[in-house]
Amino acid sequence: MNDNTRQEPTLVLGGTGKIGRRVVERLSERGVPTRIGSRSGQPPFDWEDRSTWDPVLEGVGSAYVSHYWDAIPGAAETLGLFAEQAVESGVRRLVLLSGRGEEEAERGERAVRDSGAELTVLRSTWFAQNFSEDYWQEQVQSNEVALPAGDTPEPFVDADDIADVAVAALTDDRHIGELYELTGPRLLTFADAVLEISRATGREIRYVPISIEDLAAAAAE
Repeated sequence: MNDNTRQEPTLVLGGTGKIGRRVVERLSERGVPTRIGSRSGQPPFDWEDRSTWDPVLEGVGSAYVSHYWDAIPGAAETLGLFAEQAVESGVRRLVLLSGRGEEEAERGERAVRDSGAELTVLRSTWFAQNFSEDYWQEQVQSNEVALPAGDTPEPFVDADDIADVAVAALTDDRHIGELYELTGPRLLTFADAVLEISRATGREIRYVPISIEDLAAAAAE
């Protein structure tokens, strides 16, 4: 990365979230100026409000891109539009966090690549910290984790490892054009993962498999 690029801020979308805040911390430790892209950021950023995109992109040289739910229909189009706007604004480098084994996420990868940006794609499996910092934390605390996860083993990955790779991709030209599959060292079913947490905490925590329909009904209540 040249000196001029190093002086331009790096935009970190989702910069207050699980991976994003870790990316911000690591870039700041390296002396890289950062701009947090979030609804609470200055200027604010909202995926659903395109009028917020230009202000957050102004003067940016590179960006870490993470859509809050890249597997939903329409996410690929949104990612593509943002990438095009970023390139038009002068952003050269994009590092995209994508979902492993998700068709819509892969469509998003192609849409971002079509923007012509210097792109690195990070395909990640489930974050280990989902159990302790976010989605399923309340369920763990209530001693019952109910998810439509099935019995397929997953290589859960540590959020700190993802952030390390993202920062390397943002700051080292050797990663341009690469696609990295990010996984952890062990294959665990969700039942296995919950059992590990139960043993580590000394509490009886149950895993309850449910259907997607049950999950949707619970969310609607």
